[in-house]
Amino acid sequence: MEALDAIERRLDSLSRALGPLPNENSENLTDSLLSANTLLSSAINDRQKIVDIVQRSNELEHYLDPTFLEAKQDLKAKEVYVHTVAPELAANFETLEKIKELEPTLGAEYFRSIPDVTDKLKGLNNDAVELCQRNELLEETLTIAMQRYDEIQSGLKNSLKAMNDRLDHLEDRMKNISKGDRDA
Repeated sequence: MEALDAIERRLDSLSRALGPLPNENSENLTDSLLSANTLLSSAINDRQKIVDIVQRSNELEHYLDPTFLEAKQDLKAKEVYVHTVAPELAANFETLEKIKELEPTLGAEYFRSIPDVTDKLKGLNNDAVELCQRNELLEETLTIAMQRYDEIQSGLKNSLKAMNDRLDHLEDRMKNISKGDRDA
C-alpha cells in the first residue's frame, strides 16, 4: 500500500509541475497507468520467486560453509562403500527371491513330517566336545610320558657310560696288576 501511495504522490507532483494535460494526452496517461499496473502485477507475481530464493539462502550458506567439503567427502566415502557392497546386496536379494519362490515347496507336508533331531544333534555335539577334551588330555599325558621316557633313557645312558668307564678303569688296573706279577 505504501508503494501505491508513493506513486500517487509522485503523479500529483508531476501533474502540478506540468500543468493541466490536454485531452489527447489523457489517453497516454491512462496507458501509462495501465502499464504501471501491469508492471506492479508482474512484480507481485515474481514475489513468490523471490521468496523461494530467500528460503534457499540456508542452502547457499551450507555450500559456503568450510566444513561442506568434509561432509561431501563423507558422502563420497559412503558412496564408495555402497558401490563396494552393491554386488553382495544384489546376490543376497537374488537369494531372497529364490527363497520366496521356494517357500511353497519348503512349506510342503513332507518337510513338516521330518522328525526334530535337534536334541540328538546337541547330544552328538556334546559327545564330540567331550571326546576332544579326552584326546587333548591323552595327548598331554603321552607328551609327559615321552618326556619321562627321554629322562629315563638319558639317565640309563649316563649310568651305562659311567659303568663302562669303571669297567675300563678296572680292566686297566687288572692289566697293570697282571703286568706287575709277570715282571716280578
